[in-house]
Amino acid sequence: MAQTGEKYTEARRAQLASGGQGGGASAGECPGGTITWPEDSLGWFTDQAYNAILLAADEARMLSHPAVGPEHLLLAAARYGNVESLLAGEGIDARAIHDAIVAIKDFGGQLELRPRRSPASEQVLRRAVTAAAGRGVQGPSTEHLLIALGEQELPARILAGLGVSSAQALVDGHYGVTRPPVDHAIMEQRAAQLAGGGPGAPSPGPIPPIFERFTAQARDAINAGIQYAFDVDDPRVEPAHLLFGVLSAKAGVVATVRTRYGWHIPPGTFAKPRYPGAAPGIVSTDPRHPNVFTYTQPPYSRATGIFSTDARRVVAEDVLIVAGRLGHRALTTGHVLIAILERPDEYTSDIIRSVPGIREVTAVIGALPGQEDG
Repeated sequence: MAQTGEKYTEARRAQLASGGQGGGASAGECPGGTITWPEDSLGWFTDQAYNAILLAADEARMLSHPAVGPEHLLLAAARYGNVESLLAGEGIDARAIHDAIVAIKDFGGQLELRPRRSPASEQVLRRAVTAAAGRGVQGPSTEHLLIALGEQELPARILAGLGVSSAQALVDGHYGVTRPPVDHAIMEQRAAQLAGGGPGAPSPGPIPPIFERFTAQARDAINAGIQYAFDVDDPRVEPAHLLFGVLSAKAGVVATVRTRYGWHIPPGTFAKPRYPGAAPGIVSTDPRHPNVFTYTQPPYSRATGIFSTDARRVVAEDVLIVAGRLGHRALTTGHVLIAILERPDEYTSDIIRSVPGIREVTAVIGALPGQEDG
């Protein structure tokens, strides 16, 4: 397609006719037989791919697109793990893919908080399973998603425009086929397990939901919150960590309002872990001195960088609700702060009460959209 200028369907037909990607019985094709697919394909995937699939819904929501298409899967996969590394080797990052999607489809209109995967995306997931099985892998990861995405019109066009004419060739160049295909009976057995409510979906993984709609200052604030969760050894990134990042921002809407209204954060407000079971050390006593306590650091960190459900909702949903209500496209530190203030939890409420004046949401709204860098 990139070489001849043909339309995708014409180039694809020619490629199949010549025995290229996806045709014939070439190395890595799916094993023989038909799989009885479970209703939901998520259980097939590794943690890395599973999280990219979940992130794709956030990508669609951020673009105000009504459904999760293959292009959103491509964008999510490009943010972390194997596909990120493969594309980085070609000089491509997630922002380039995001910009290509916007150039083709633009931003949508009404916010859809629960975009569903399109039939084409479901086809991608199933094709990724068979592509992995054809390579002797039962648990498909993001590189298998990339192979399947390369067979879809819009992702193929985006990749070709960025210099990747064949997703399968890119994957094969780094992940060669070294094992025989997975036996069809094993695939059917796994499908039956998933259909019967067998092993559930993989665990969430550390793919921070930070998107192009966030300004540079908002991204810095969210990253500061992630770092704070590591500093206090909390297992998950929580809204209180994000609140720390926003209130500590050196530039942007919140920094301006903080200075203007003299918000003062009392010393020690963020000094200790805010969540149960997150203490950085273990309390021990000496039987000879029962009233003396000492703290010993654990041999490993419990911090994961994984967002809790509430923290993910703040940055992937609530900020969009706030911005939509105000008619703003860019997401600033102000939008993040308002999202936290409008739905505080027990721990953010404690912090909010300790900072006089912070409840004045109108002050933050009055400073929006602000002059933060997009």
